[in-house]
Amino acid sequence: MSVFEMNLERLYIRDIKPSDAGAIAHWKSDPLFRKMSTGTMTIINEGNQKQDIEKSLGLPNETYVIVAEKKSRRPVGYVRFNWMGSNQRFGWLRFGLGEERGKGYMREALTGIFHHLFQEETHRIDAEVYEYNQRSLHLLDSLGFKKEGTRRLAYYDEDNYYDIHVLGLLESDWRKHQSGSSGRTAVK
Repeated sequence: MSVFEMNLERLYIRDIKPSDAGAIAHWKSDPLFRKMSTGTMTIINEGNQKQDIEKSLGLPNETYVIVAEKKSRRPVGYVRFNWMGSNQRFGWLRFGLGEERGKGYMREALTGIFHHLFQEETHRIDAEVYEYNQRSLHLLDSLGFKKEGTRRLAYYDEDNYYDIHVLGLLESDWRKHQSGSSGRTAVK
């Protein structure tokens, strides 16, 4: 069983497989997804996503998982960590959803994954979000992330420069957030 194989209330989380490349390419080709994450100038296709997945599977400092609906096992998104150091105590978070936005799936997935990671002695999780991605900023804030800075006009896309907000979540922040939160996601 994978470290990240888990059942949540509505979701099943499992390791990514090369056969997921088509779904990932489909999601990343969506204009809104591209604007919020990959950028509109990034070339996305099933072949390069398969290569990316295969490469990540061979890296000890990367965790890449699929978020799927529990009943159907249909993939709806992904979560990815790049670990800084071999002990996986500090990681950089990336995540994305396909068409299933607005249902609370990513909140449920991240809550379950963070619960697991912080039990496994993770110390810190970092994230970067483009200034116009208000949904992700709100989600991360609601999960206890703190804004730690702004990389001013550090992202260029479609003839414009945008700020990148840098956020961090410490294990102590997570514990404090969870003790004050009544809506915890149960890992089953």
